[in-house]
Amino acid sequence: MRGEAETLLPPTAIEEICEFIQEETMTSSHAYSKTRRLWMSRSLQLFMLCCVSTFMFSAQEPQRLPQAKPSDCAACHTGNSPLPKDHAPTAGLVMADCLACHARGGNNSLTGKLPLSHVHQLQGVTCGKCHDDVNSPEPVAKGKCMSCHDMEKVAATTAGIKPVNPHTSPHYGKKSDCNLCHHQHEKSENYCSQCHKFDFRLP
Repeated sequence: MRGEAETLLPPTAIEEICEFIQEETMTSSHAYSKTRRLWMSRSLQLFMLCCVSTFMFSAQEPQRLPQAKPSDCAACHTGNSPLPKDHAPTAGLVMADCLACHARGGNNSLTGKLPLSHVHQLQGVTCGKCHDDVNSPEPVAKGKCMSCHDMEKVAATTAGIKPVNPHTSPHYGKKSDCNLCHHQHEKSENYCSQCHKFDFRLP
């Protein structure tokens, strides 16, 4: 997303704007001291940088609307769809429909591509089922995850993964916090890779 945002302006746009401001300020009225003109120039540069940066990222950052339907991508992703242009319409789809094309383990799998918050929503797990206050959501503790995901069953599902079962840690057993690896609203991470070379694929 960040790469797309940067294409809204030429790569040197900010630089050119700042140079223009500095030139205009420094060659304006001689009534200002050199120090004051330099201060004004730097202030204007900073102001322009903030304005341009805000425009670039606010235009790309998706909203988080609890009332949006799970399959209505455009409700949150206004202006720039995260889907390819030739993607089939998503209106009314649920996760089972997505898996018809994006089978788990296949070349077109959504694992690591679709945020877990989206996976939950498409399976009927709404924001309110994890967050007590959807308008001011707080981080979700592991206990909330365990209310739906039985840890014994989760560990059994990944028992065949090599070189070690990620849900039976040699350090923490089955007590690791889910949030260390599985992030809901951003890309998940392989927490073990901080020390180990484990090539885990995370949803």
